[in-house]
Amino acid sequence: MRIQTDLSQLTIADGTERVRSGAIRPSEWMAACLDIAAGLEPRLKAWAYLNPDQAMRAASARDATDWSAAQIAPALAGVPLAVKDVFNTVDMPCEKGSVLWKDYTPGNDARVVERAKWAGAVVMGKSATAEFAVHSAPDTINPVAPDRIAGTSSTGSAVAVLTGMVPLALGTQSAGSIIRPASYVGVMGFKPSYGLIPRTGVLKTCDTLDTIGWFARSVEDLGLALDALRVGGRDHPNVERGLSAARAKRAARGHRPWRVAMAIPPSWDQAQPYARDALEHYAHQIGNRRDMDVSVMDLRPDLGDVHAVHTTIYHKNLVYYFKRELDNPELCSESIREVTDDGRSISMEAYRAALDRQSELRDVLARKLDDVDVLITLAVAGEAPGLDHPQEPIDSSLVWTLCGVPSVTVPIFKGPNGLPYGLQIVAPRWGDHTLLEVAKTLYPDVLPCWRPGRADSARHP
Repeated sequence: MRIQTDLSQLTIADGTERVRSGAIRPSEWMAACLDIAAGLEPRLKAWAYLNPDQAMRAASARDATDWSAAQIAPALAGVPLAVKDVFNTVDMPCEKGSVLWKDYTPGNDARVVERAKWAGAVVMGKSATAEFAVHSAPDTINPVAPDRIAGTSSTGSAVAVLTGMVPLALGTQSAGSIIRPASYVGVMGFKPSYGLIPRTGVLKTCDTLDTIGWFARSVEDLGLALDALRVGGRDHPNVERGLSAARAKRAARGHRPWRVAMAIPPSWDQAQPYARDALEHYAHQIGNRRDMDVSVMDLRPDLGDVHAVHTTIYHKNLVYYFKRELDNPELCSESIREVTDDGRSISMEAYRAALDRQSELRDVLARKLDDVDVLITLAVAGEAPGLDHPQEPIDSSLVWTLCGVPSVTVPIFKGPNGLPYGLQIVAPRWGDHTLLEVAKTLYPDVLPCWRPGRADSARHP
């Protein structure tokens, strides 16, 4: 007998188990997600490209797969997947949030998209993104607070997962483009260690910053995607050495409590007082647990120039990567023109010095993290800013991006207006599995899908 339920509510863990067992077909899962998208998309605008017939054909083709014949159970069997519209997709446009790339179809899949398909995922469509994944936000609406921003670059992916249009969505982060929208709408966002996820076939904005990550509704689901999408094996010796060292560090811990440090980052004074108070109260609470040994780590003296270093590197790279697009400035946003104007004013000497400083900052943070398992800090400065003042306050997300370490946000907090903002958890580079293990310990829940009109949806989660 086939199991009947609202399949759009399925997590990756539950849904893939049902697909592999034959309890549901990939086409049924896809149809349920498309049904939700049909009702919500006209208002929320989470998608840059969504063709229901095409998505159903791809899912129906998976119905014939004998999942039991696989030697290793496909981690993403039948999972409807949203792909941020900066990833190449073989049979869908990749417009990068720009009219300059309208209707462009690359004819190949980004490597991480290919890996997702190998693991059984079915691409449902392309999620909305900022122009060139930079600052000019798409029209995507924040479902929990339509009068507030939902983030910028990876916003469409965050909203698609929050609402149950998909259980998994790919994003990218060069500053805070995964962590911030996840925090503002109240869903989970994960940015892996720099170099762990292949970037071939993905729009470049900055070589030393660009990182691929994703959104889901449980920490378990984030981990399933990590194991399916990461690189590894003898062709990636640096990755394997790093992951092996992280596993050894975790094993040496034995049964001792997790060593957690509440981080005070350089952006601490920019956070709302209520947010700082909430983090300190939370750190005190988990410090009373037997499995947590909590301390405080002030990073301001060692990382005080991190934001200036990031700006120098990022803006200079944008000038290089979007030189051709900027030959048509009238077709580019004011935002991209402003940051590239700044980038042109940066000398090569200053740029090289910033790259050297980035390397130094990575080493500094690595030493600071030697004696802890994870840091906890704020994901953002507080509740999402209003549409009338959309400028995002400075936060610490770009610190972890610049230093190449993994981070995850979970929707622990609510602000004075009842709106979500996230706790950010950070681990040493390559400590991605430890990070997710601690995150699941702190937040074992599965987030419900947001639905309009539901009493508890007005202020999610």
